[in-house]
Amino acid sequence: MSEAAVQPAKKTNRGKKLTLIVGAVVMFAAAAGTALHFFSGTAQALAGDPAQAASQKKADPIFVSLEQFTVNLADEGGERFAQLGVTLEVIDERTDKSIRARMPSIRNSVLLLLSSKRTTELLTLEGKKQLAAEIAARTGAALGWQPSTGDATFERPNPVAAVHFSHFIVQ
Repeated sequence: MSEAAVQPAKKTNRGKKLTLIVGAVVMFAAAAGTALHFFSGTAQALAGDPAQAASQKKADPIFVSLEQFTVNLADEGGERFAQLGVTLEVIDERTDKSIRARMPSIRNSVLLLLSSKRTTELLTLEGKKQLAAEIAARTGAALGWQPSTGDATFERPNPVAAVHFSHFIVQ
C-alpha cells in the first residue's frame, strides 16, 4: 500500500510541472505576439503613410536656446531695460545647425529688435506675442525664409516654428 500511495503523488507532481511549462510557453508566446504586433504596426505606419511618418518626426521638437538678452528699452530717459531668455523651436536638425552657424547675426537682429521696443509694448500679453512673432520672422529671414506673398503654391513655412520665453523681466 505504500507503493500505491507514492505513485499517485508522482503523477500529480508531473502534472503540475507540465501545467507550469505549458503556462509559461503560452505566456511567452502571448508576450512575443504582442511585441511583434506593436513593432510591426509602427514600422508599417512609418513606411506606408508619409503623413503619419511626418507626425512621428514632429513629436520630438528641436529647441535652440539663445543666450540671455539684456537691453535698454526705447522709453524716454533710457532708464528702463528688459532681460529676456529666448528659445527657438525649429522644424528640423538642419535648421538647428544653420541657426548655430549664423548665431552672431541672429542675436544682433534680436538685440536690435528688443532695443526698439517700449515698456508699454512689452508688458501686455499681445505685445509679448507680437515680439515672439517678430523674432520668428527675423530669425527665419536670416535663414533665407521669406514671408508668403499670397501664392500658396510657392509658400514655404518659416523654419522657426515657435519662439518661447524662458524668462521675461522688464524694469
